Amino acid sequence: MDKTKELYISDTEEKAQKALDTVDAFINHQGLTGKRAIHLRLLAEETIGMVKAMTGDYQALFWMEHEDGEYRVKLLAKTKMNLEKKEELLSVATSKKNAAAKGFMGKIGDIIENGLLNFDEVMSLQQEYGGGAADFTMCGMGAPGELPPMGDPLIWSLSNYKDALDEADDEEDDVKEANDELEKSIVASLAKDVIVGVKKDSVDMTIIWS
Repeated sequence: MDKTKELYISDTEEKAQKALDTVDAFINHQGLTGKRAIHLRLLAEETIGMVKAMTGDYQALFWMEHEDGEYRVKLLAKTKMNLEKKEELLSVATSKKNAAAKGFMGKIGDIIENGLLNFDEVMSLQQEYGGGAADFTMCGMGAPGELPPMGDPLIWSLSNYKDALDEADDEEDDVKEANDELEKSIVASLAKDVIVGVKKDSVDMTIIWS
């Protein structure tokens, strides 16, 4: 397996640029040119841009890898937050719900941020703020209205999300909006799949491209 070195990235321009420099070196090393080079770099740019837009107390480890003709953009976000910090971040997430739609990668960023809150505690905190669990938690991008059983591991994938939308009512406003976001999204258009998983205090994201 070929892979780049792992870099910690955050909302700073300096770290974002270092990550992009690593991406360019990796693409050159792989001998990718033309549209293939552009497409892989776009996926990396979208990931780095998403991290820059995120809030909260976390570290995000970024790298890229290649194996058996498949390329993966990898992100591992970890956090150690006490209850007070989690309440503060959830409050921010609540207020952001009324903001303009941030698009597909913005929602992936929300999945990662809220997954880092620790799912069990998020479910309890939501009772204080009101609103449905699907508003703030990772499952907000699952099948409409569907919540996983309490304490179950959370895994979200673009392929399953698309399947859920295909089975949903195309006339529903939220379904129309979701399909529109996918059509406009660079990542949703280029990626073979996007997988996000949560385990305790870490969330990992893999964008698969070939």
